[in-house]
Amino acid sequence: MAPVVANDDKVPKERPEPLIRYQFTCTAADGSLIGTFSSLEEVWASTRYMHITDCRVAYVGSGPHVLTAEETAAVNAAVAAGAPSGQPSELCLRIIRASTRTDHRTLDASLAAYGVPVVKGSLTLAPLAPQAVLLTRWLKTVAPGQ
Repeated sequence: MAPVVANDDKVPKERPEPLIRYQFTCTAADGSLIGTFSSLEEVWASTRYMHITDCRVAYVGSGPHVLTAEETAAVNAAVAAGAPSGQPSELCLRIIRASTRTDHRTLDASLAAYGVPVVKGSLTLAPLAPQAVLLTRWLKTVAPGQ
């Protein structure tokens, strides 16, 4: 019987830890801290997600804020819907914040404050977000046919 020789090329390579680009600081209605997260997915997976009434988002990556392809698509969707195009980084942060969670008690007012362009950008960035259905419904009432 021939000896089995391991082929090192077939050994799976370990993936590096993903770079942390954002910090999400989420609070409840009473102002208490629910958690600090590093991605939208972590926010959505929080066991206290339904208690989140506000999330602050900050870019914490190393170096300048360079948008990913997905973030660029979301910013472009917002600009196409009427958002100013001068500050893509700031617009991206607003889109990401709109993608976290909006308290149902202030949904209409909060989405109106973000504006149609940011909500459209949010739906481009996170079409399967937990509140995507609510954002879509809101868009249909304030901007029918768009």
